[in-house]
Amino acid sequence: MGVDGRIFPVSSSAAPRKQQPGELGLKERWYPIQVKQKDKAGRPDIDAFEAMMMREDCEKGFFVSFDYSSDALQEIESFFKRSHKVIVALTVQEILEEHIAKKLV
Repeated sequence: MGVDGRIFPVSSSAAPRKQQPGELGLKERWYPIQVKQKDKAGRPDIDAFEAMMMREDCEKGFFVSFDYSSDALQEIESFFKRSHKVIVALTVQEILEEHIAKKLV
């Protein structure tokens, strides 16, 4: 389904999403995490993640890759302009160097 993990923010109080079969009974808003183990994530990878975000009505998602193609980064920006949904593009290097804090604010 394009989701490798989920973040359930403690402070979320928005309308709960519909629980899926076999899922824990958490009624909090959640943010999907997708991790790609390739040199560069491309636009098709971002398109698939966007489709999942729209289907699950997620307002924010996190995408992790070693790097991104310019098309992928342009698509992330276009997706925000179209839908007002945010994809935070993180690289493995940023996470390892702990620069992630600046991007998450």
